[in-house]
Amino acid sequence: MLADANLDLSQRHELLTIIDEEADQLNHLIGEAAEMAQLDANQVELHREPHGVSEAIERALEEVKQRLTDHPVEVRVPGNLPLLSIDLDRIASVLVQLLENAAKYSPAASPICITAETNDGKVTVSVADRGPGIDDFEQALIFDKFYRGKNERYRIQGTGLGLAIAKAVVEAHGGAIGVTSQLGHGSVFYFTVPV
Repeated sequence: MLADANLDLSQRHELLTIIDEEADQLNHLIGEAAEMAQLDANQVELHREPHGVSEAIERALEEVKQRLTDHPVEVRVPGNLPLLSIDLDRIASVLVQLLENAAKYSPAASPICITAETNDGKVTVSVADRGPGIDDFEQALIFDKFYRGKNERYRIQGTGLGLAIAKAVVEAHGGAIGVTSQLGHGSVFYFTVPV
């Protein structure tokens, strides 16, 4: 736009749209990098209150509703789960990350299933997809900062910080996060939070 002042209105609109999209992506990257730095430095204050995990699931589903339009979502959460002392916004953001990844890496129309259960004094929340799966080597690296899957890093946009942030948030709650996956059959990302 600076180089050619004679651009017509449609050309200007196209260039402004690209500028806007790239600025949004840069803003997202900076936000994730700042959040990761705060989590690494233990400078994040959790606002813990008693909440049911279904509240976090509902909040996350509402936030990613537009990105899940191509995927049927099944939620299986028993009504008798105990309340958890959690930062509702942060746990919802973990679920948003897992749901966005499930939608990004799964073929259109494939289902995504969210489950929760209690066992050994912990509530475990899982997000299952029918994506390409993750090999054993990459499963060990997937929660590292800036790591992006070798087959996906050029095909799907991302910063490689989302799962690292999710891991730090879950661990700040005294929980753990992990994945089980089978190539060609999908993945189940799960995290636990102590009751």
